[in-house]
Amino acid sequence: MRMVFKKLHLSLRKSVERIDLPGVIYFFGPIGSGKSSIGRLIDFCLGGNSAWTPALQSEMVSAALEMSVNEVPVTLHRDRDSNQVMVAWQEGGETLQVLIPAKKGTNEVLPNSGVVILSDLLFHLASEDPPYVRRRKGTPDERLERLSFRDLFRFCYLDQEGMDNVFFRLDSDNYPVRAKSVDALRYVLGYRTEQVAELESRLQEAREQRLGLLSGAQALAKALMDAGLDDINAYDAKIELTKAEIEQARATAQAARQQRAPAPHAAEELRGRARLLAQEQIALDQARADIESRIGELERYSNELQMLSVRFQRTASARMVLGGVNFSSCPRCTQALPNRSVGLCIVCGQPEYITEADGALEESVVNEDLRARQAELKETLVRTRAQSRALQQRAIEIAAERSAVDHSLEVRLKEYDSAFLSQALQHERTVATLEQRLDAMLRYRKLPDVLQEQQAQADALKIDEAELRTKLEAAKKAAFNDRRNVELLGELFLDCLVRARFPDVRIDYRVEIDPVTFYPKIPLGVEEALVVLSFDNAGSGGMKALFKTCYALALHRVCARAKDSRLPPVLIIDTPTKNVSSVENPEVINAFFRLIYELAAGELVETQFIIIDNEFNAVPKDIELPISSRHLVKGDPNNPPLIPYLAGDFS
Repeated sequence: MRMVFKKLHLSLRKSVERIDLPGVIYFFGPIGSGKSSIGRLIDFCLGGNSAWTPALQSEMVSAALEMSVNEVPVTLHRDRDSNQVMVAWQEGGETLQVLIPAKKGTNEVLPNSGVVILSDLLFHLASEDPPYVRRRKGTPDERLERLSFRDLFRFCYLDQEGMDNVFFRLDSDNYPVRAKSVDALRYVLGYRTEQVAELESRLQEAREQRLGLLSGAQALAKALMDAGLDDINAYDAKIELTKAEIEQARATAQAARQQRAPAPHAAEELRGRARLLAQEQIALDQARADIESRIGELERYSNELQMLSVRFQRTASARMVLGGVNFSSCPRCTQALPNRSVGLCIVCGQPEYITEADGALEESVVNEDLRARQAELKETLVRTRAQSRALQQRAIEIAAERSAVDHSLEVRLKEYDSAFLSQALQHERTVATLEQRLDAMLRYRKLPDVLQEQQAQADALKIDEAELRTKLEAAKKAAFNDRRNVELLGELFLDCLVRARFPDVRIDYRVEIDPVTFYPKIPLGVEEALVVLSFDNAGSGGMKALFKTCYALALHRVCARAKDSRLPPVLIIDTPTKNVSSVENPEVINAFFRLIYELAAGELVETQFIIIDNEFNAVPKDIELPISSRHLVKGDPNNPPLIPYLAGDFS
């Protein structure tokens, strides 16, 4: 993504400040002049969050950033407390404008474009597809996850807001955040081959197809069970019975056609059939009611047994607790109890009721008996409910047949004819009805085969998924061994540290970058295994800031050499020399800024630099680099601070 910042507009309560942003610009000044807020305002317009200084809390209204994205003029305007950004851009000679969420959204802002948040819109304006990386879970349900513009911009805005600032979130205690930063860095370095990306896409597609088939199979299996197709043998028997009925009906119809003598009137047969069906339907309804009543009784019995078990356990517990208590006072009124004769209860005075007969039931035996009875009731309930479902299915069939018979009877009564013709027509209708029923049953009979086919396809896809996963792991190992860009990053990182005169680092050292975490380590001296320089032990906050900035410079150099626009060619460096004194360490300061200026004039000539620091470090005379600078000083009308009219003691 080719991105160039043009101008920053800051709307205040009493003025509007406009800050030009040329190719290389240097903001410097004392504490409280607002120089660091410039970088935060740019980041804020690009969707970031910011903890505003008291001055900006008091005076800021909104901020706007003029920029270009792949030569497309774009303006981002955002109010101070808003989570949305007003974006305007030029397209086809027209100015388009849209209000879009900065980070989180639910609906598309541009129809049929996939643009939901500001990050999506920036990729859309750049005519680029958002990058995807594998979700770093290491589990079979891994999926591709999209990187946002913010994930990439993290390597372009070096904010030093803490003493020990985070290292591009690569050292974050939050694992998802750390993993997302690693994924972004892997994408920027091209540390994934096309084969890996293709296999990841194919694996994702195979997994989605398999899950879709399994979901459809589960829904179909439930539908088959509801329709009574869970027992295939019984359903096949019904099909054979229907076929036999069709053959018999055809034979009867053929005999009726050949018989010249008048046959009994078909209407009477229909009436008889309707009567039989009605009687059967009544019997079925009564049987279903009896079964439902029986189910209710069984459920009540089950609940009573459950309550009996609870009561028994409570009684046993109470007996065990109270049996050994020697009461001296009444547990109700607390008065002293009189002396009782032997064999009488010391509380109520009645004879002790103690059962010590042989063969008394033990508590465990009673509990076991209760569980056995509950199991029997549960099994009986299952069988009874199965009978209820069978009766319900039969009732549906009888209702359908009765409806057909009633309709045929109504038609036959209206079109009354001779007994012979009526009987023959009835036979034909019977045959047609049975044939329709058979056709429907045969169509339904195919559904279990469809279910088996879907399950077989899901099993085949599972095998394909396992094969793809194996190929993907092999491809990842091959890509893991391809360390060209990672090795180049280490070489350029060491070059930046040496040229910046970072303490204790020499040109003959080497940089080790773990391809899993992308955390750089530099073995020092002879005992390399014991003495290692990394971000964790780089020393003071100032040395860590230099360490981090050199790493970012090396990363941008890798992208520039690869002529790859995956990383926006922008570097906002905020206070890189924090805690490094220009008096005590002038050689480090001079070498560091010489490094930046040499890169800005050479390898990173296409990269926009926005440098923010306490003091201005001029470009050496032997380096030809056009640079703009702005000195921000409170109370100086010639070098006004970010908020020129504010005289309060804000920082």
